[in-house]
Amino acid sequence: MTADWKNIGLPKWYDCKLGRMKDRTLARLVGTTQHRIRQRRLMFGIAAYTVDQVIEPFRDLLGVESDPAIAARCGVSVSSVTTYRESQGIPPRPRPTPRKQRIPANHPVRPYKALLGLVTDQDIARLSGATVATVKALRESFGFGPAAPLPEPPKPVALPNYQGPWLGYESLFGTMSSAKISRAVGLPFSVVEQRREFLGIKPYQRVSRVARYEHLLGMVSNNVLAKLAGVAPSRIADIRKSKGHNC
Repeated sequence: MTADWKNIGLPKWYDCKLGRMKDRTLARLVGTTQHRIRQRRLMFGIAAYTVDQVIEPFRDLLGVESDPAIAARCGVSVSSVTTYRESQGIPPRPRPTPRKQRIPANHPVRPYKALLGLVTDQDIARLSGATVATVKALRESFGFGPAAPLPEPPKPVALPNYQGPWLGYESLFGTMSSAKISRAVGLPFSVVEQRREFLGIKPYQRVSRVARYEHLLGMVSNNVLAKLAGVAPSRIADIRKSKGHNC
């Protein structure tokens, strides 16, 4: 379709963006109404923007790479890639068949096989006494990718100790409760609490050792998870029951 410049008028700096982004988005960028952007786009005979335009340059990868991998390349949602792929009649990438692999009965990593790919190789090496290289080789032989490091528990804000009467214990806030601080420094509980509130520090909350590994509840045995977290298996069993996991 040939553009009718008599009706369109003078070129605009944003004409090159028509149909390459949503009319509403371009209208906000230009500082005009969505209706005006739409009318100008139609005068040029340009179709409305669709997410398919973003995926099209990667069409040759559809069915070769996974939908999530292509979505990450395009910057669109996985469902958009899946919908476009299916509209083109392209089947999804076949899932790789995991190789059958066994760990010898006397191998130190065997009790922790269920953790491969779920926690870092370093964690499994620490539990089993095997080298990190040995754990890595086993994990790769099963076709598992490396696990992302677990988030570290939040560290308390470091406070300096102040000099003066009934002062000098501020660095303990965030590491223990006011009651424990009171007993440790020999000051009344009310004084410690007032000091904490004055400094604007939240009351201390103990972080469970299991908190970092709760996503593994029900995926590995209580004994393995207990060793990983450094707690008793009975503690894991109690947490599983409280969270509705079948033991």
